[in-house]
Amino acid sequence: MQTKLDLNLARILCEVIDAGSVSAAAMNLKISISAVSIALNKLRKHHNNTLFFRQGNGMMPTALALELYKFYQPALNLFDEAEKFQADAMLPSRVQKLRIATVPLLDLFLVDKFLDAPEFCNGAGWDVLAVSQDPTVRIERLRRKQIDLDIGTALSNDRSLLCYPIFYGGMTMVCAKDHPRIKQSVTLEQFRQESLLGFIYSEEKLGKEIPGIQHNDEDLLFRNFRSSSIITILLQTAKRELVTMIPSALAPWVCERFGLRVVEHDFPIKHTVGYYTHIHRSEKNNPLLQKIINFLSELG
Repeated sequence: MQTKLDLNLARILCEVIDAGSVSAAAMNLKISISAVSIALNKLRKHHNNTLFFRQGNGMMPTALALELYKFYQPALNLFDEAEKFQADAMLPSRVQKLRIATVPLLDLFLVDKFLDAPEFCNGAGWDVLAVSQDPTVRIERLRRKQIDLDIGTALSNDRSLLCYPIFYGGMTMVCAKDHPRIKQSVTLEQFRQESLLGFIYSEEKLGKEIPGIQHNDEDLLFRNFRSSSIITILLQTAKRELVTMIPSALAPWVCERFGLRVVEHDFPIKHTVGYYTHIHRSEKNNPLLQKIINFLSELG
């Protein structure tokens, strides 16, 4: 009679497939590499199959290993949910704490929503923090459920995570409502005479040439002044004779929030921005997370 499979062995198999290597799986599970190797040997003996082939610095699962993953991972998610339920049941007065990592501007957008409509979060507390610029860190925080909702650029495929597109679109030009020279629209020549306050993206390397916005006439409109704080940019644009660019999906809210107005232009701006939300697969039926995702998706 075949012995029953240890649940921890199933978890290790799934983690090796997700992480792609023994060393990465060991790091994610916080166990030694030798412990992972021993577990894989037990799994090979149990299933009478090699389960993995070495490929470069990683591990390639066999067809059987992938089939086992289809059964093991949902089962592990159920066990994780059961443990979480038990922990919550032991603390009936505990208020849910929501942790969201997001990109600049969307952090303020969400905090405005949460404070304007407290019932939106169903009584849950929340932390809104800056999203890491390291995709590996973002994935790891979601895997460990240190973050409930990650908002930013698309992450690489990971079987433990789900990805939802929020919006993808162009940029809109805005200025102060009482800007003395800019009327409803500007020409390219008029725009060149104005001071553009631009955003420094966190992934930009020091010493890199100042980025420009490419137009179809091959002119580069350089950002005269730049800041890494989007709030600084919007507050200064609202009070001074400046113009700036913001994601079109957020333009109505930004204009109302900061006393700005949209400026039309007779030249194209090809710069686009797109963001995605990511959650742990086991949270796909979480009603609060789905409510926030749907709310953000309506922006696009």
